Amino acid sequence: MMSALTETATAIGDKVSEVKETVEDIARSAGKKLDEARDETADRLHTAASSVRTTGRHGSEAIDRIAKGTAKKLDSAAEYVEECDFRGVLISLRQFSRRHLTGSLLAAAAIGFLAGSALRRTSHARSRAAVS
Repeated sequence: MMSALTETATAIGDKVSEVKETVEDIARSAGKKLDEARDETADRLHTAASSVRTTGRHGSEAIDRIAKGTAKKLDSAAEYVEECDFRGVLISLRQFSRRHLTGSLLAAAAIGFLAGSALRRTSHARSRAAVS
């Protein structure tokens, strides 16, 4: 009886460790994607600001003032996006998940269930469309 309980506890510990590693891998991947998206968004905002300035110079003074104000706001938004630290958010999330392991595992299971359901529905819809 005791050995079966020990084996079960060991198996659960192994599964928790696997889930933890998977969650960390997902967090790292998400962090990289967020950094890439942040950089791309900031670049596009700076490009839009430059375009607005160029267009404004070719217009009247009123358009030029509006263009400069808009370009300034776009540059500010780009700077905010550049300075936003998604890694810090991910580190905080990782610390939270370590402190609240049970809740984090339940949340991960729920997310997995929802993702699986969505994929199954999508797959089912595609197979229906292929038959039609």
